[in-house]
Amino acid sequence: MKRPGDLVTQNYISDPDLNDLLIQGMEKGIQGDYQGAIADFTAVLQINSSEIEAYYNRGIAYGRINNYQAAIADFDRALSLDKEAAYIYIERAKIGLKLGNYQRAIDDVKTAMKLFQKQGNTDGYQEAQKLLKKMQSS
Repeated sequence: MKRPGDLVTQNYISDPDLNDLLIQGMEKGIQGDYQGAIADFTAVLQINSSEIEAYYNRGIAYGRINNYQAAIADFDRALSLDKEAAYIYIERAKIGLKLGNYQRAIDDVKTAMKLFQKQGNTDGYQEAQKLLKKMQSS
């Protein structure tokens, strides 16, 4: 039973131990310890290679250390597990831009917009729309 003052723990994945490890990796990423975050996400994936959130977050961490190919590979793997994950298309588009792959980045943002719209996620749709306009004006 939740009591006032209890910490709220976000559940990203069903296994509580893996969820804790995933959150630990996210916290390391927030603190700028991208190598530590990558290690934690990799540990999650060694136990369960189907954890989309681990691929997604590891991809972001790889992007932060300019390992763009590894980031793209992780986003691709996550999308192979869930083609409806619009937020992953957005992150892959951002890395695609850094690699100079503008058309793929634009296609990813357009895919994300369609998915956000289908899912009724107006905030996500608006974020994607802003990114697309920014990309098209560059």
